[in-house]
Amino acid sequence: MIISEGGGTSGYGKILPTVLSVFHSPDWWVDTGANIHVCADISLFSSYQVGRGSSLLMGNGSLAAIHGVGTVNLKFTSGKTVQLKNVQHVPSIKKNLVSGSLLCREGFRLVFESNKCVVSKYGTFVGKGYDSGGLFRFSLNDMCNNHNAVNHISENDESNVWHSRLCHVNFGCMTRLANMSLIPKFTLVKGSKCHTCVQSKQPRKSHKASEARNLAPLELVHSDLCEMNGVLTKGGKKYFITLIDDCTRFCYVYLLKTKDEALHYIKIYKAEVENQLERKIKRLRSDRGGEYFSNEFASFCEEFGIIHEMTPPYSPQSNGVAERKNRTLTEMVNAMLDTAGLSKEWWGEAVLTACHVLNKIPMKHKEVTPFEEWERKKLNLSYLRTWGCLAKVNVPIAKKRKLGPKTVDCVFLGYAIHSVGYRFLIVNSDMHAGTILETRDATFFENEFSMKYTPSTSSKETVMPHEHFAPIEHNDQTPEENPEEDNIVDTRRSKRQRVAKSFGDDYIVYLVDDTPRTIEEAYSSPDADYWKEAVRSEMDSIMSNGTWEFVERPYGCKPVGCKWVFKKKLRPDGTIEKYKARLVAKGYTQKEGEDFFDTYSPVARLTTIRVLLALAASHGLLVHQMDVKTAFLNGELEEEIYMDQPDGYVLEGQEGMVCKLLKSLYGLKQAPKQWHEKFDTTLTSAGFVVNEADKCVYYRYGGGEGVILCLYVDDILIFGTSLNVIEEVKDYLSKSFEMKDLGEADVILNIKLQRGDEGGITLVQSHYVDKVLSRFGYSDCKPAPTPYDPSVLLRKNRRIARDQLRYSQIIGSLMYLASATRPDISFAVSKLSRFVSNPEDDHWQALERVMRYLKGTMSYGIHYTGYPKVLEGYSDSNWISDADEIKATSGYVFTLGGGAVSWKSCKQTILTRSTMEAELTALDTATVEAEWLRELLMDLPVVEKPVPAILMNCDNQTVIIKVNSSKDNMKSSRHIKRRLKSVRKQKNSEVIALDYVQTARNLADQFTKGLPRNVIDSASREMGLIPT
Repeated sequence: MIISEGGGTSGYGKILPTVLSVFHSPDWWVDTGANIHVCADISLFSSYQVGRGSSLLMGNGSLAAIHGVGTVNLKFTSGKTVQLKNVQHVPSIKKNLVSGSLLCREGFRLVFESNKCVVSKYGTFVGKGYDSGGLFRFSLNDMCNNHNAVNHISENDESNVWHSRLCHVNFGCMTRLANMSLIPKFTLVKGSKCHTCVQSKQPRKSHKASEARNLAPLELVHSDLCEMNGVLTKGGKKYFITLIDDCTRFCYVYLLKTKDEALHYIKIYKAEVENQLERKIKRLRSDRGGEYFSNEFASFCEEFGIIHEMTPPYSPQSNGVAERKNRTLTEMVNAMLDTAGLSKEWWGEAVLTACHVLNKIPMKHKEVTPFEEWERKKLNLSYLRTWGCLAKVNVPIAKKRKLGPKTVDCVFLGYAIHSVGYRFLIVNSDMHAGTILETRDATFFENEFSMKYTPSTSSKETVMPHEHFAPIEHNDQTPEENPEEDNIVDTRRSKRQRVAKSFGDDYIVYLVDDTPRTIEEAYSSPDADYWKEAVRSEMDSIMSNGTWEFVERPYGCKPVGCKWVFKKKLRPDGTIEKYKARLVAKGYTQKEGEDFFDTYSPVARLTTIRVLLALAASHGLLVHQMDVKTAFLNGELEEEIYMDQPDGYVLEGQEGMVCKLLKSLYGLKQAPKQWHEKFDTTLTSAGFVVNEADKCVYYRYGGGEGVILCLYVDDILIFGTSLNVIEEVKDYLSKSFEMKDLGEADVILNIKLQRGDEGGITLVQSHYVDKVLSRFGYSDCKPAPTPYDPSVLLRKNRRIARDQLRYSQIIGSLMYLASATRPDISFAVSKLSRFVSNPEDDHWQALERVMRYLKGTMSYGIHYTGYPKVLEGYSDSNWISDADEIKATSGYVFTLGGGAVSWKSCKQTILTRSTMEAELTALDTATVEAEWLRELLMDLPVVEKPVPAILMNCDNQTVIIKVNSSKDNMKSSRHIKRRLKSVRKQKNSEVIALDYVQTARNLADQFTKGLPRNVIDSASREMGLIPT
């Protein structure tokens, strides 16, 4: 892009870089109209190279001299550093400019909105800039303006060109080629590095070198198969296989679509090399991959007398020659693709070219190349060219015309096999673009990479017709003179009719509550002393935690607001237990991609908690509980966020300063995620291991003693083999976070834990049931014997809904109860939840029956006796039982330690045409849960290993026969066949074992239909559901 003023370069692409000429400023500014980075001060460069009389085109049409080019490091106020490469040194420029288009090509994302510019990369926040005088100025630390002396100025263009031609091989190989007079000699400065090589080849420490071997060609062949992260080539190839002769280190590379093609290409290799060298392959060394471990491969080796040497398990270094070759090839491919700007799907052409070049480079401690040893020919490298560069290729004679261009623009893709030609990709021509052409008639431009600067079609903007453009009115007034008018927007108002909404009785209660809504109301209320103490305690926690620091508000920055939230924490009898004050950031003003990126934070499943409690009852573990005070204040922030000073704590005389958040705060979008990452890092650094099935479960075992932790946001359950190990963990957590020790676990997630005299554990929610009944007016109702009447057929309501809000509130309250400790109401709640949008009288009667059933079974809870210690599952389904129903109902339940730990009742997602298909679908759903439960148990040290297959009880013998049979000739939809294969796979993998159970003894039966009282009582007892 840079052209010498003398015009001594070739005539292709004479396009001068363009930038905007603006007023002088010492900062860095974003310029989306510039196609290069420009800097005026040579002392800002971290590395520098003198130019050769080039120039650039300014926005006003004048030319400015380029004195050199180098690298500049920009350090943002967020602490992140961005390295700008190929920055042009132009002393006559008045402002240091950052090209927006070049940043985007490097993978950065620039978001311009209002008066702010946000820079991010791959979803990670980097820094910000703010509007100043019509341009966006980056917010940088002063550290980026340190005057670094330029260490050296080297003119190594020729060595860089040969480095690119040789596909970014190391400089040691280039030195050996120069000593052999195959390439020009050059002087390397100590410590010289290629940025592309460093980025693409960052290594780890190598293993100890093996002893030297003196072998003849083909006495030992190394082989390995490699995958390029699942990226397919243009021809659909997914893998490549290398075959390296140990004596000469000459390498063959073949591209494969599937792994089973490996043997086919090894046979091709054997036939070619044995014919050319008149020798036989004696030994073949590989790893234990399936492609080398088949019976067919073993038969092949036995037939031709080839000794197959396999590496020990999990010892890739034993196959070091092939592994090193794979790494060298992939690193070279990575560098070549990065330099050329080609997409990853061209890795196949790149790896073939890299192998071609490596065969012509001498190995260490050898004066001869693999090519010369293998072919016994003299080597000549004058034909090598830079991969991916621009080439002008002659148009084929059949398509050549007297008038018009005689060449087409192509990209150099490599060297033709068994030919003297080159391979090119046509990119810009009347011929078919994307066609690969082989020819030797071409002119190369090795410093031009046309694909690197070609925008994708998805990023091109659609040009609107001329009549759609509106004239732009120019205003001489600067933005600083009238900033308020910039934010005035004539919004379009909706014409829909506004309908009054009812928020229920709870909303009215909230309005009449005497809880203050502002700090002024709190300080003027009768309980002012208590609220002041709560506010003081909150601020002490924030300041001691180092949540923020006071800084000057950056120019153009709009800080996030904050507010105080007050709440009275009540005891069960209604008395006040504690006055709580919480400073909350107004996270709803945050924008994704600017102030936050990822927000996902896992929490432990209720199933996990029940499994751990069942194991505690089985193995006699102690269960303690801790609570993290101000948990979200512990997370480390990665984004740069500014917040207003909180009310009541504004610094006197410094009202214009803002709080730069260093740690997360309640209300921020990313606060839960940052807290979980902080907790995870703290525990793993102390030797805890994360459970693979549930990322909120941690354990540490050794010497027969250990501890298991289960995290649910800020509540921690600690399971220990002894009190000493639990106290040790408590001390560690108290040193890391501000904790509250709750002693032995009593209540978790509104579930009471009761320990029996015989060591069992009972989960009870009688207090929650009583609260729900009282809230909705069913405290004095008459108890019902069953939760659901099977004689009632519920249909969709076609008329006006009856009290839809209250219906949905009751369903929401019952859903938590059904998923926590009351599996006996799961089917009824699941069934009634399908009519939440439009309930009628029949639905209300069925719902009231559930409430009346709970009235009579209020004290029921799940009791884990600890026996049996084996996990067992039940699966069932109920096919279409109503004319309005078109999908069946699935249900399953798993028991452990004498009580249910996992259950579900739900409508199936696919249509089934028979009872067998419905039962198979239900079994597939249960098998998915069984697989997860088994993974959870396998990663808990307290469980005996190996974990046996989970026994799944099913009351449909046809399904069991189908799963056990290896043949399948039934006429079913692909959804049913997919589920059959899934269940069969889990059964063959010994994840589950199937057994027939009579319907009367199937515990999952009550999860699919309404049943009589005696059946429900019997099934409830089997699931550990007993009165307390």
